[in-house]
Amino acid sequence: MQADAIHEQVWQAQAAGEDTSTVMLPVDNPRIPAVVPMLEPQELSAAAHERRALADRLFDGLVNPEPGVWYGNENVVLSAAWPSSVDEAPGAREVFTEAAGVVERYGRAALRVGSGRGGVVLRVHGPAWSLVFRVSPVVRPILVCVDGLAEHCFWIQETVQERDLVRGSVAQVVKEASRYGWGGDKSAEPAASV
Repeated sequence: MQADAIHEQVWQAQAAGEDTSTVMLPVDNPRIPAVVPMLEPQELSAAAHERRALADRLFDGLVNPEPGVWYGNENVVLSAAWPSSVDEAPGAREVFTEAAGVVERYGRAALRVGSGRGGVVLRVHGPAWSLVFRVSPVVRPILVCVDGLAEHCFWIQETVQERDLVRGSVAQVVKEASRYGWGGDKSAEPAASV
């Protein structure tokens, strides 16, 4: 009962646009207005469609893994993922420098958040890349998909030198994703009256 009251209090504060100490993500909550998904941009190449489809399969495998496998669906994730550092994965550095800006600019059109047996998972589609990662119970795996690799992604195993880049990027994506929830984008400018 007390947990429900605290949750409600945080939701109320976020709906009023206040900053809160707890991050609430827009995950399958019936109080959050449904958002009509943006149609795929018409100018997407075949490689981009394949990359996005892979990222969505990975997302689904992490959200709802096979029974007894909490960390992810090994048939989807482990068979498609190549362990790699940021510098070894082509385009990965750009993913981590651009991801939060993509969520800030495109909001829910680029973002997907889900929860299930595997925890809370985020997926971001960028212009030539997709980023998929679990937020809870642990922030891993962190998967990067790029155009041109239809069936494989990079499972980022950051080095000590890359740790700040990867963790900072993931934290910024979560922060941007938390803007969207009950009441819409809490950081949006109010519409001017005419």
